[in-house]
Amino acid sequence: MNETLAFVDSSGMPERVRILDIGADEPHQPGSGFRTRVVRLEDGRRMLQRRLLPAHALRAESLDVLEAEIRAGLTLIRAFREVLYPPEFTRLAGYAIEVEAPFLLLDLLREGQPMAEIARGLVLSTEQKKFESSLFRALRLLEWAGLVHRSISPATVRWDGARVQLTNLGSADRAGRPRQRLGALPWASPEQREGIGTIDHRDDIWSAGQLVYFVANSRESSGSRMPPLAGPVRDDLLRNVFAEHAGQRPDARTMLRRIAAPDPWDDLGRPADPLQAGRKHFAELLADKGPLAWPIPSAVRQPDPPEAAAPPRADGEHEPGTAWPRRRPRAGGTGRWGTSHRRAEEGG
Repeated sequence: MNETLAFVDSSGMPERVRILDIGADEPHQPGSGFRTRVVRLEDGRRMLQRRLLPAHALRAESLDVLEAEIRAGLTLIRAFREVLYPPEFTRLAGYAIEVEAPFLLLDLLREGQPMAEIARGLVLSTEQKKFESSLFRALRLLEWAGLVHRSISPATVRWDGARVQLTNLGSADRAGRPRQRLGALPWASPEQREGIGTIDHRDDIWSAGQLVYFVANSRESSGSRMPPLAGPVRDDLLRNVFAEHAGQRPDARTMLRRIAAPDPWDDLGRPADPLQAGRKHFAELLADKGPLAWPIPSAVRQPDPPEAAAPPRADGEHEPGTAWPRRRPRAGGTGRWGTSHRRAEEGG
């Protein structure tokens, strides 16, 4: 295969790589101009290529979606540059816009399935809290990056039994920008459906609450209000999540507290340790050496006893050869580091 792929990687550097193998297109939604397939490059990398078909490349709305996904991917990479990239999100590897069929490249998705494909009712109750913790952790991380997903649903959230992965970032936008009409019941919040006000992190809280309801009850909710859920635990978790206005809903941090899950922001806010890798390597070397890592200390020689003090002379000085200072401190002095007797080299 002589086809090559020219693109810009996520750091902004141009690449041109020969393709060794192209996989079949994955199933797509009717009417969508995007096709997704796996490509294997000559350097061994396997990536997910999400491309826009030529017939849709001239449509402004399709290009907007592609560019929004690229912007969101770059925003996440830059936001988490100093830490490990969160596995809760797909990772942008490269993109090309000024071509006949614009595309982006993503790292391969983790193992798992979209929630829409998981048989309803098969998520064990013991997994539900783990799912909820991971989901609201992902929203907290999005908040750190200043992004709002705006399309959280069973089709865009994957689950591998341990951690979620948010996909399809083509609808993501920065918090604080004017809302546009997007989504429908039950997944989109009232303000988002109507396109009023500005984008808020708690728009995603509404959608995530709907997904929690979907997992817990094996069905979508109907209408804009939630019926009572089974059990007081989940009722308490979703308290005020479906309030009419974003300002009345809890944020992701509050949701994590309700399920006693750690806040990832606590770790993100700590300064990075530039010596972390070196410290880890040093600890591994010590562990390999075992007890021989440290030399056996030699016997410590006891200091000789001080010479006997000679009686002071009348002028306050001691005889030469004694172990005591030649002059007694002045009465009322503040000592070596005092302000009234500073040394000359200190500027006193």
